[in-house]
Amino acid sequence: MARTMAKYTGKSLSIITWNICGVKPTKRSPNKCIDIMKCGRNGDIIFLQETHIGPNCYKVMERHGWEEMKIHWSSYFTVYSPNSKGVAILVNKKLKPHYEYICHDEDYAGGYIVLFCHMYGQLFTLVNVYNHKEDKQVLGRLSQYLQEMKIGTFVIGGDFNTVLDLDFDNRTASEHKRHTSLRPLLQSFISSLNLQDTWARLHPTEEAFTHSQNTSHSRIDMFFMHQDKAPFAQSCEIHTDSGISDHNPVSLKIHVPKIGSTLTDVHQKLRKLGDGELKYKTKLDRRAGQISGAEVLVAMKSLTDSSNGPREGDLMETETLKHEYNEILSGKRQIPDGFNMSVNREKKIFATILANRLQMYLEPSFTRSINIPPKSLPYIVYLGRQPLIKSNFLKKALLSIDIISSPPRDFKILKQVLPRDLDILWKLLPMVEGSSGHKINLQDQCPLTPALLHLCLKYMEHRIQKTGTVLSVSRQRLSLFIHMEQKKQPLVFKLLFKIRKESDLSFKVFEGNILSGRWTFKLKETFS
Repeated sequence: MARTMAKYTGKSLSIITWNICGVKPTKRSPNKCIDIMKCGRNGDIIFLQETHIGPNCYKVMERHGWEEMKIHWSSYFTVYSPNSKGVAILVNKKLKPHYEYICHDEDYAGGYIVLFCHMYGQLFTLVNVYNHKEDKQVLGRLSQYLQEMKIGTFVIGGDFNTVLDLDFDNRTASEHKRHTSLRPLLQSFISSLNLQDTWARLHPTEEAFTHSQNTSHSRIDMFFMHQDKAPFAQSCEIHTDSGISDHNPVSLKIHVPKIGSTLTDVHQKLRKLGDGELKYKTKLDRRAGQISGAEVLVAMKSLTDSSNGPREGDLMETETLKHEYNEILSGKRQIPDGFNMSVNREKKIFATILANRLQMYLEPSFTRSINIPPKSLPYIVYLGRQPLIKSNFLKKALLSIDIISSPPRDFKILKQVLPRDLDILWKLLPMVEGSSGHKINLQDQCPLTPALLHLCLKYMEHRIQKTGTVLSVSRQRLSLFIHMEQKKQPLVFKLLFKIRKESDLSFKVFEGNILSGRWTFKLKETFS
């Protein structure tokens, strides 16, 4: 411990994590917001999960203690839904002489919030996570973001909806214990960031639980710190809930490490950028589904011309672009005329984010089953690479998206924000190099091309399904796979010819035959 204490500033921080099952009052807790603050009054920082804050929740919150809370706490929170998800980080204003805000990032699906700040002369990255039981992607995108962006001392807390060790962290009346599907995702998250479970580290032989349901008890609310900073964890305790929630709060007390991290010019610029954004976000019209820094980062890194500059530079660019893109989505900023997407990196990143959202919306359900008619033959409709497509056909496909697809269950927010996103995407299309008023040029270099071709395939699938045939879409192969009875072939081919005329798309149809025990396909018809 002597080596650790030599790098200790002499200051300590108390952090609490708590799933509160909504900030709004209940019969059980009519003054819930105030009660939460009373329970956390001895903490410096509070991580709240399942806040259930939607875009129009402010008036309700103001009537029930939110204004009083703001007197004593600075708050940073996600806006998602009044019925599910949502996280918040509260910073006690008693810390004000020692606390400086840098910037923060919010998950557009309400799964996490990341706060970059400066406390007691040291840099911190504070991360609050709510891993919904149906959300299989939040930890993956958060890991990628944090690997690039984390600064200073790194503390993660939240409700992960799974245990790490069945023997210690779970007790049930049943003799059969099994991990949830979230456990390997959490394990991968921990490994990718070299994290340590602080409670397990400090209580290696103890059993305790944070959540109980009927006869099942589990420790699913946890704190994690980076391996080399874990020795600075002074204590970690699981407390008894006061009747506010069905989860017990967990507290972590850490010595503030002295690691020589100071505010740079980049951090000062980020503070100014963030302060301007904070003024905007105090308004009652906060929107759900805003573009997150993680989405910007993923888009930046996916482009071959992305720079590999210093982390601070990445953080500055990510935050700047995030604010710019959200202003475009809100209508506060217009897309400038006359830019060429193939050479304008910022607009290319923006288009990639919108394309990624569209792709996510179009992804099929993994639980979907296909019933193949017994007397059918398989056919492949290969779309291939398409240089041009009629804009009217593409517009019909975009307008039909609600009926041709539904988002994965963990991304229902996309259904709310997609019409706005697609409106911006539509405005970007004429700016693709080589496009004209009537046709859009879908070259490989355009980040929108894969998503738009995927959309066209889904739209074709939707129309052909009405003939009673069974279809599936292969995005990677740019193909439709059709199981079709021979008698339906003329009707389907007639519809494909009609789609060809409407869209200007060219495609080839291959018919399957069994040869030496496996399917082989030969060209049946070309539509061009």
